[in-house]
Amino acid sequence: MRSFKRGARFFLSVVLATLIGPAASLAAETSPPLTGLWITTPHPEFSLKPGEAGSIQLSVRNAHQPPQRLGLSLEGLPEGWEAAFKGGGRQVSAVMVGPDETERLTLELKPPAGISAGTFALKVNARQDGQTISLPLSVRLSEAASGKLTLEPELPALRGTPRSTFSFRIKATNGGSDQSLFNLSARTPEGFQAKFKRGYGSEEITGLPINAGSSENITLDIVPSRAAPAGRYPIAVRLSGGDKSAETALSLEVTGEPQLRMVGPQERLSGDAVAGEESNFTFSLVNGGSAPATDIEMSASPPSGWSVTFEPKQIGSIAPNQTREVNVKIKPSERAVAGDYMVTLRSGGGGGLSESVQFRTTVRTSTIWGVAGLGVIAAAVLVLGGAVMRYGRR
Repeated sequence: MRSFKRGARFFLSVVLATLIGPAASLAAETSPPLTGLWITTPHPEFSLKPGEAGSIQLSVRNAHQPPQRLGLSLEGLPEGWEAAFKGGGRQVSAVMVGPDETERLTLELKPPAGISAGTFALKVNARQDGQTISLPLSVRLSEAASGKLTLEPELPALRGTPRSTFSFRIKATNGGSDQSLFNLSARTPEGFQAKFKRGYGSEEITGLPINAGSSENITLDIVPSRAAPAGRYPIAVRLSGGDKSAETALSLEVTGEPQLRMVGPQERLSGDAVAGEESNFTFSLVNGGSAPATDIEMSASPPSGWSVTFEPKQIGSIAPNQTREVNVKIKPSERAVAGDYMVTLRSGGGGGLSESVQFRTTVRTSTIWGVAGLGVIAAAVLVLGGAVMRYGRR
C-alpha cells in the first residue's frame, strides 16, 4: 500500500512539471517590455570643493513611448550655488527624447567659495504633462581651499665654485579660489645675479599666472660674483600678488677657486736678450681667486736651442689676493739672428689650475761679434792698401 502511494506521488509530480513548465515559459516570453521615462547618472554621489566647478553626466531614456518633451529643473539648490543644464554644448532647460532613444545631458554645479564643508541633497526633475520623474543626487563638499600661497624648493641648498650657475627648482602653489598673476623677486648678496624662468624654459620672467588650486614650477638661476670668497650665502625668494605672498629661504655654498695670473716685468710681456747670453726677467704670479693656489710649477716652451730656467721653479702655495715673484732666465741660442721670438711661459697648479702667457723676446747680436767684424774689415782694408802701394809703383 505504501509503495502504491509513493508511486502515485511521483506520477503526479511528473505530470505537474510537464504541464506547469511550458506554461511558465510561455508567460515569461509573453510578459510586456518595460515602458516609460527614466533619468539616470552613473555617479549619483560625488564630491566638490568650495569655489570649484564640477559636472555630472545625465541620461534621459524613452522606452516604447511617443516623443516626449521634458522640462528640466533642479530642486534643493542652496543659495549662492551656480547650476546649469548643458546639451549639445549649449545651456538648455528642456529635452526632447524620441521613441527608444536616450539623450545625454550635463549638469554643471559650482558651490560658492568659503562655504563650510558638508553634504547637500539635490534632485533633478523632468516634467511632462503633469508627470514628474526625479533623480536624487548627493553632493559632498570637502574642506575649503586653504587660500595660501606657498613656495617649495626641490633642493634648498646647493654647492659650487664662483664659476658655477646655481639652479634652484621651486614649486609655487596657489591655494586660493581665484587665478592670479604673481610677481617674483630674489634677495641676493651684492654682486650676485638672479634670473627666474618658467619650468625648464630659457626665457627670463618676472612673474607668472597661477590658476586657483594649481601649481607652477619655477627655475631660479643664481650666478655668484667671481670675486666672492668661499662661504655660505643666503638667498630669499618672494612670490606676491594681491593680498597674498609667500617666501622661501635658499642657500648656496661657494667652495672658492684660485685664479692665477702671470704679470710680466713692469707689466709688459716683452723684453730684450742677446744671442748666447742669459737675461733675467722678473715675473709676478697673482692669485686673484677666492681659494689658495697650491702645488704651482713653472714651465716654458722656448725656440729650438734656447734655454729657460725659473727661480723658484716650484711654489707650494699662494693665498688669495697674494703675489709671488719668479725670476725667469732666458738664454737665446748663440746662432740666433736678430729679431723677435715668442717664448711660452706656463704656471700650473693643483686641481687643474693653469695659466700661460706669450713673452716676446727681441734678440740682439753680441757687441763682441760687432767688434770682431770691424777688425776683419780693418785688416782687409790694410791688406788691400799695402798691395796697392807695393804693386802700384811698378
